[in-house]
Amino acid sequence: MTSPPVVMVMAAIILTLCSAPASAADPELVARGKYVFGAAGGCACHTPPDALGLNAGGMKFELLFGVVYSRNITPDPETGIGRWTDAQVTDAIRRGERPDGSRLFPIHPYEYFASIADDETRALVAYLKSVKPIKAPVPARSLKIPIPMIRVGPALKEAPRGGPERGEYLAKGAAHCAECHTPRRIGGSQDATKFLAGGPGPEGSLPANITSHLDTGIGRWTEAQIARFLRTGVKPSGQAAFSLMQVVIKGTSAGYKDLTEADAAAIAQYIKTVPAIENRVR
Repeated sequence: MTSPPVVMVMAAIILTLCSAPASAADPELVARGKYVFGAAGGCACHTPPDALGLNAGGMKFELLFGVVYSRNITPDPETGIGRWTDAQVTDAIRRGERPDGSRLFPIHPYEYFASIADDETRALVAYLKSVKPIKAPVPARSLKIPIPMIRVGPALKEAPRGGPERGEYLAKGAAHCAECHTPRRIGGSQDATKFLAGGPGPEGSLPANITSHLDTGIGRWTEAQIARFLRTGVKPSGQAAFSLMQVVIKGTSAGYKDLTEADAAAIAQYIKTVPAIENRVR
């Protein structure tokens, strides 16, 4: 029998590769990415109660500066991030930059997500690309002002593995604690003199003072109580978390409730090192 021409063989191989489904990502990498996703509160803004499914977007934010909607971050190729490369997804997460060069409104907390280390960002991207693609168009934003420029620095190559260093990394990165618990000035910038001291927060919330001030903060809480609250939403008084804190603890496919005991303890250790600031918010 005559052998088929080399060109035909190569064409057949290419056709087979193109028609075959993409190989699944490393399950361990995806699982780690889901954990990072949970440490970010399950990116709950992208799965509002009326969403078509996980990460389908559509949450409406009516701001002084206009109206913004959370985007579809499923791997759908038409309405989501299915056509984005890993590098492009990373740029959106950590720099607020879309593939077309436009910038995300900083209601997406990329000034914190910029600190997610390279190894954990790779895992997070793998997880985002592993979920069910959902075709769900999201309305275009309508802004009255230009999108503010927020400069971010380089991230660590590898995430710290434990102790207060790990706690600070999580609190200032994926968990983005300061996004809610540090009040903002009229222009939108954070008031660094009241770091984690609570006050007016996103969506009309009133986040607590989580510095170690004995009267207006959580200075009387032990590290174990802080860690327990992060994973269960139950305060030392027995009162349950509410508002946005309840949302991020529950998360979506994962949330703060899925933090390991070690990571919750590490965050608690770090929180205890934050200088006490007197600021009564309730």
